[in-house]
Amino acid sequence: MAQKEDIIINCGNSHVSANVFRAGPEGLVLKSSGLETLHHDLTKEDAWLDSLVSALEKLSSKLSLKGEVRFIFPGNLLLTKTIRVPHVDPEKQRKIVAFELSQKMPFPLSDLIWDYQIIDDDGVEEEVLAFAVKPEVAETFSERMVGIGLIPTQITPAPVLDYIAVRGILGDAPDEQSEVLAINIGAKSTNLLFINPTGFLIRTITIGGNALSQNISDSLGITFEKAEILKKGYFSQEISLAEDDASVGIIQNASNQFLSRASQEITRSIVTYKRLKKGKSPQKIYLTGRGALLPNLAQYLIQSQQLQVEYFDPLSSVTVGSGVPEKVKPLLPFMTSEAVGLASNVFLGDSQKNSSTINLLPSSKLKSLGLKQKLPYISLSLFIFSLLPLSSILKHNNFQEEIIDKKQRIEKDISILEKSINELNSFHQGFTFTQNLIAEVNLSQQPLIENSKTIGLSHEIINFIQGIISQKNIGDIWLDKFSIKKQINNNVDTRNLVNNDLVLSLSGRYLVRLNIETDESEKRDALIELDRQKKENLTAYFENIPHIEKIIKKSFSIEGKGDLFNRNFSHFEYDILLNLK
Repeated sequence: MAQKEDIIINCGNSHVSANVFRAGPEGLVLKSSGLETLHHDLTKEDAWLDSLVSALEKLSSKLSLKGEVRFIFPGNLLLTKTIRVPHVDPEKQRKIVAFELSQKMPFPLSDLIWDYQIIDDDGVEEEVLAFAVKPEVAETFSERMVGIGLIPTQITPAPVLDYIAVRGILGDAPDEQSEVLAINIGAKSTNLLFINPTGFLIRTITIGGNALSQNISDSLGITFEKAEILKKGYFSQEISLAEDDASVGIIQNASNQFLSRASQEITRSIVTYKRLKKGKSPQKIYLTGRGALLPNLAQYLIQSQQLQVEYFDPLSSVTVGSGVPEKVKPLLPFMTSEAVGLASNVFLGDSQKNSSTINLLPSSKLKSLGLKQKLPYISLSLFIFSLLPLSSILKHNNFQEEIIDKKQRIEKDISILEKSINELNSFHQGFTFTQNLIAEVNLSQQPLIENSKTIGLSHEIINFIQGIISQKNIGDIWLDKFSIKKQINNNVDTRNLVNNDLVLSLSGRYLVRLNIETDESEKRDALIELDRQKKENLTAYFENIPHIEKIIKKSFSIEGKGDLFNRNFSHFEYDILLNLK
C-alpha cells in the first residue's frame, strides 16, 4: 500500500523551497527537497508572483512535483492582528473572535479571507492571533499555481509554524526551559517567537537580509541584485576578496550595523515581553532562517543579550531520505523549520497545545479548482461513450437509459461549472476595479502626506533652533525669517540638489557685546573678532541640528542690513539642505 505523501512549498520573498514529506515507521521522513532563488527586483512586490511561478516551474521539473500542495505564505502578504477574547465554548468562539476582529481590521471581514489560532489561554481569557488575506491575492495566486499543475489545498502563514517545530523539539521540558525565543531571520523581516508553557507570542520586526543588502548596495553604488549576490558569495566564502579591497571594510561595516540594529530591536522586544509576562523572560535563543547564516550573529547575540544562543535544527526529529541532494543538506536546518512544523501537524496530528494550523484558501475556491481538474476526465468520458458500438447499446435498453442519464448529469455539471467560472470572473473584475480605485486614492493623497511630513519636520527644527537662546557662546539673537520650501533662491548652488530636496531658509540678527572697556582705536578690532567668533559658533550650532544635511549658503552683513560698529549688531542669512531620511 502506497504511503501518503504531502508536498509543502514555502514561498519566501527571496527564494522558494519545496519539501516532500511522508510518515514512516521511523516517524516523519523528508523524502525530497529543493530550493530556487527568486530573480526579480526585491523592492518591487508586484514582480514577486511572476518570479515565484518561474522558480516553481524549475522546482516542479527537478523534483517531479504535481497535484495537491500545501503553500506557506510570507507575512508581508497578510494582515495580522492579535486580540484578547473571553474564554468560551468552541462553538461560540468564532463569533466572538469575528466581532472583536471586525473592530481591529482595516477592511470589513466580509471582504477578507481570514482564520485564527489561539496562542495563549489562562482559562479566563484567550489570546488570539488572526491572519487575513485579500481575496484577489489568494485567487490570483491559486490560479497561477493551478496553471503549472500545483493544486492548492492550504495557504497558511509562515510565522505560526515555527512554534510547532520548536515545541516538537522541546517536548515536555520543565517550565523554566520552556521560556525560549526563536528568531527566524528572513529577507524582508524577522519573526520573534516567544514560547512559554501556556502558549506563544509573535512579534515581527522589519529587519531582514534585504536591509544588509541595501546597505551594501548604497555604500558601493551597485544595484540591489548585485549587492545580494556579493553578500551571499562573500559570507559563504564562494567569493574571495583581497584584504586591502575597500569592499571588505564596507561589507564588514554594513554587517556590524545590521547586527547592532537587530540586537537593539530584539532587546526592546524582550523588555516588552517581560512586561506582558510579569517579569518572565526567555532562557535561551534559537536561531533559524537563511538570515541566521550571517557570520558572528550567534556570538554577537550571546554578548549583547547575555543568553544562551543555539542554531535550531528542525530536522533533529526528522529522517532525511536519500532523495535529498547532498549540496542541499547543509542549508536544510535554515530553510525547513516552517515546513517541518506544518508537516508535523499534518502527519502527527494535533498532539501539542496551540498547534492547529490556519487555512486562508476559501472553500469556494477549493470546489472551483476541483471542478477545473475534472474537466479533462469529463471530456474523456464523453469521448469514450461516443465510441461504444450502437448495436450493443440498442440491445440493452436499460443500459442505454443509464448512459443517457449519466451524460445529462455530466452536461449539467459542466453547465454549473461554466456558471461558477463566469461568477468568479465577475468577482475578479470587481476586485480589480477596487484595487485600481485604492491606488488612485493613495496617489491623490500623496501631496497631503508630503505636506504633513514637512509640518512635522518644521516643528522639530523650530524646537532645536529655539535652543540658540540658551547657548552662552551665541545668545542675543533673533530671527527675521524662517521658511522650508522646495524652491530655492537663484543664487544658491543647485548642482547637488534634486526636486524632492527641502531647503530651510533663515535670516536674522545677533548682538555683539563688548564685555570690557576698550579705547575707540581698539573697539573696531575687538568687535570684528567677537563677530567672527559668533559667526563660527552660530554656524557650528546649525550644523549639529538633527535633519541638517549641509549648509549650502551663508552670508553675514556688518554694514547695511547690519550695523556692527555703531549699534553692535550683525545680520545673517542661511540656506540649509535638510536630511529627510
